[in-house]
Amino acid sequence: MAKNINVSAYATLANTAKIELSSIEAVHISARRWFQKSYGNTYFSLMVDVEIGGKLIEVVNVPFHYGYGDHFDTVALEEFSKVINLEGKEFSNYAYLSRFCRDNGIAVYSHASDVKRKKDL
Repeated sequence: MAKNINVSAYATLANTAKIELSSIEAVHISARRWFQKSYGNTYFSLMVDVEIGGKLIEVVNVPFHYGYGDHFDTVALEEFSKVINLEGKEFSNYAYLSRFCRDNGIAVYSHASDVKRKKDL
């Protein structure tokens, strides 16, 4: 299934003028996973918000994507790097957004939950 990436209006604006990494106080990663019993596949939905000036701004929204375990964290890094000015930081050395944030001194809050129904993604 092809990726269907939706970003908020602010993030769309940010594609032309990217958000500066130094202005980010915290990153919030939220994922929901669903296991498709009939075929044995796992899918997830993903949201990444950044905290700037005490306000949360949605920068990544992936409504449906194939992947199991913590693959959502890898997809989060890929999509995050598209809307954030990494200020010369090399993200290709990282597999997970949460690890990138920790290594660069940014508070990160990551939560993944398993849901029973596809429509709960």
